[in-house]
Amino acid sequence: MAGQSRKWMILVATIWLQAFTGTNFDFSAYSSRFKTVLGISQVQLNYLAVASDLGKAFGWSSGLALMHFPLWIVMFMAAFMGLFGYGVQWLVIRDLISLPYFLVSLFILSSAISLLEFYIRIKIEFV
Repeated sequence: MAGQSRKWMILVATIWLQAFTGTNFDFSAYSSRFKTVLGISQVQLNYLAVASDLGKAFGWSSGLALMHFPLWIVMFMAAFMGLFGYGVQWLVIRDLISLPYFLVSLFILSSAISLLEFYIRIKIEFV
């Protein structure tokens, strides 16, 4: 019985983390600003959204990293990728720096991958 409730607790904790971080759902909140700042079309903006989704699809890379590196290194990589990726996006949105479209898409991809590495950490902690 205790093992079964522990699995439900993992599920609830993961859902709450996703809900509070909002990173899975907030691209639409600032995508129009990307469109304005970068001067891109709607099709190019859709490609940026795909880059965000692709980053989430590369979640297996964090599991692969855990096979070869200690947990603290993977967590540090996730923190760095997230801080740097979302930080650069914020700088672009605030129009403080100007980057080419390709680099912005790479930073979006990087920040989405970093989010999944933190979810791996939650699973390891509770299992």
